[in-house]
Parts: sequence; C-alpha cells; structure tokens
Amino acid sequence: MKRKKLIVIVGLVFAGAVARAAFSQAADALDPLRVAADSHKLVLDNPFVRVLDVHVPAGKTEPRHRHPHGLSVYFTDWDASVTVDGKAAELHHRKAGTFAWSDPVVHTL
Repeated sequence: MKRKKLIVIVGLVFAGAVARAAFSQAADALDPLRVAADSHKLVLDNPFVRVLDVHVPAGKTEPRHRHPHGLSVYFTDWDASVTVDGKAAELHHRKAGTFAWSDPVVHTL
C-alpha cells in the first residue's frame, strides 16, 4: 500500500512539474520560439532541460526576447551585436567548438 501511495505522489509531482514548465513557457510573450521562430527551433523540452537549435543568418536582426540561464554551444564562428535590456550594445565573438554559460537575459540581436 505504501509503495502505491509513493508511486501516486511521485506521478503527481512529475505531472505538476510538466504542467508548470509548459505553462511558464507558453505564457512568456518574450519566448524566442514566439518572437524569433524563424531562427529558433525547439529540439527538446521537458521539466529538466530545454534545447533550442538557433541559426541566425549574417546581417539578420532579432526582436527583443528572453532566455533563461543556460549553456550555449557554438558550432560555427559567430559575431553579433547584442543589446541587453538597459545596457549599451556589445559585440560578442564566439569561436566554433566553444561554449558559454549565460545568466537569464532579455536582449535583441
């Protein structure tokens, strides 16, 4: 009986986490999948991780959008002018084969 109760509790916690994650992403008007869908593609999304495949062509600008904290992996060299809310534009340079940790950010490219 205790084992069945534990399974039910774990299932409810998992279902709640999935619902919370789905709601929080769907409700965000600055979600890059909403505002920059042509360059941001969803690869994987679950309660633990969200993976986006992002391809921004040279010279393209992107509207204001939000990213939670996370890890970016760069497969090509990349230069872009990035403007974080409330700050001056900065030139970011990334090299293929590198990665970077990012705190939560709202920005434009």
